Amino acid sequence: MSVPPFPTRSPLTQSKKKPLPKINMKLSNRNFSSRRPTLSMTSMIDVVFLLLIFFIVSTTFVKPDRDIAAAIEVNEQKSAANQSNLEPAIVDVFRRESQTWFRVGAIETDNLDKIKILLKGFDNKSEGAFVRAADNVPYEAAAQAIGICRESGFKSVSYLPF
Repeated sequence: MSVPPFPTRSPLTQSKKKPLPKINMKLSNRNFSSRRPTLSMTSMIDVVFLLLIFFIVSTTFVKPDRDIAAAIEVNEQKSAANQSNLEPAIVDVFRRESQTWFRVGAIETDNLDKIKILLKGFDNKSEGAFVRAADNVPYEAAAQAIGICRESGFKSVSYLPF
């Protein structure tokens, strides 16, 4: 048997091909073109009202930034006007040789009347006074120092342990 050098047809393609059938495609539907789509307006109105209510409620809780900045500026101006270069009144109460002593600044004394006269000379009574007492001082001496500060016209008196 002799084999041709170049086959003209493969064994698979030797059968005749059948043509494909023609299909008619309808791109438009006559029933669809006669009906128009309808939208349900009730659900649309519900969504619009929900959004409206949400924005109304959320805007009432938000404070505008411009109001906050103005309040800060006003507070800074008030605090700058209230600042004082004077030192606060500090009364130290301590024990020396079983006696109670009081110190205001550089002045030390065991006489309460001298402390009262000293404290009346302070100009910054609105800033308040501080009473610092050592651990070994009786409570009565610290209470007397607080009372003298109040009698001298200080609006607030704070107690601090030494």
